[in-house]
Amino acid sequence: MKNIKLVLLLISVVSIGQFTYAQEDDINSTENKAYSNFDFIAGSKTIFYDDFSSGLNKWKVIEFDQSDDVEKPGIKKIANENYNWLKTPKRGIFYPINLKTLPQQFTVEFDMWTDSERMSEMESGLIISIVGNKVVRNEYSTAFDENPQIQIDIHPSQELLYCLATKENADGERVLDRKDIKNGWKSGKIHRISISRIGTHIKVYIDDKKFLDLPNGLPIKTPYTLMLATNMWGDGLYFTNFKFAELESKAIKIDSESKFVTNAIYFNVNAAIIKPESWPALKQAANAIKSAQGTISIIGHTDSDGNDTDNLTLSKKRAEAVKLFLIKNFDIEGSRLLTDGEGEAKPVDNNNTAEGKANNRRVEFVMQKQ
Repeated sequence: MKNIKLVLLLISVVSIGQFTYAQEDDINSTENKAYSNFDFIAGSKTIFYDDFSSGLNKWKVIEFDQSDDVEKPGIKKIANENYNWLKTPKRGIFYPINLKTLPQQFTVEFDMWTDSERMSEMESGLIISIVGNKVVRNEYSTAFDENPQIQIDIHPSQELLYCLATKENADGERVLDRKDIKNGWKSGKIHRISISRIGTHIKVYIDDKKFLDLPNGLPIKTPYTLMLATNMWGDGLYFTNFKFAELESKAIKIDSESKFVTNAIYFNVNAAIIKPESWPALKQAANAIKSAQGTISIIGHTDSDGNDTDNLTLSKKRAEAVKLFLIKNFDIEGSRLLTDGEGEAKPVDNNNTAEGKANNRRVEFVMQKQ
């Protein structure tokens, strides 16, 4: 144990070539620790993923307000960020073209940023609608559509962050729930949105906080699809890294016949620095390791972007970062954990699609045979 502590004390920011590797400050950061009670469980099979690196070809965007003084929607950059973002319409609808019928259990995750000086508390923010799939998507209206649905409005402004859930085509009160936090949206910060549906049950998280928990959020049994919309008084709302995944119900365990595999341990781009929203997947891994006997190998895998040698190195470093995280935060004995990486050599999905790449970026926890 003394040797483990010594290793942790010696860790610092390490940059080799184009990659950045983990340090103890990353593992112990205030933001990271804030996620220690985050109970969102990400779906394990990615059905749709888009970081907008290929433009808008996977989305249909319909803009309602085409005034000359309104900034047009499209792919944009934001300050200090190199990757692409969808700048949403001020008023409009948009949806993933090929995501038509949703499974009974799924999760939606994405990063969201706003130009807070241009946002307003009036009207809407970003509306995520889970709506009956008989909807005519190009004619969808958040105000007048008669299909069963739940609308989740995530609405940041300079003064107030609120999250509102409403229902359509149902008797009784239209508003299901609302939560407000004064000054709850940090200007200039990228925020993480996480939504889960398990049958009728809907949960909504903003960063590490659970905003809405609705056991009967989708009471009508019918096939649903996904729509996004804006009807903003202000403007300046962006999102990226949009991941829709099926949530599978299966036991999380490691034994001599199986392994625990997750693609919900997230890392910074070209880095082995673990993102805070990875806590639930790491907690699942820790529980599985504690319930197993013997030595566990942590094996990192990447997609095929970049060259083979760099990907192999990165996968190994990510496995090492996971090991350090488990030791530091979940009291896993370091002598039980081995690390390795396979780079892009063993894909489980097609590297020619964004969804396949998201499934290939994974960490495996494998019981070592005695």
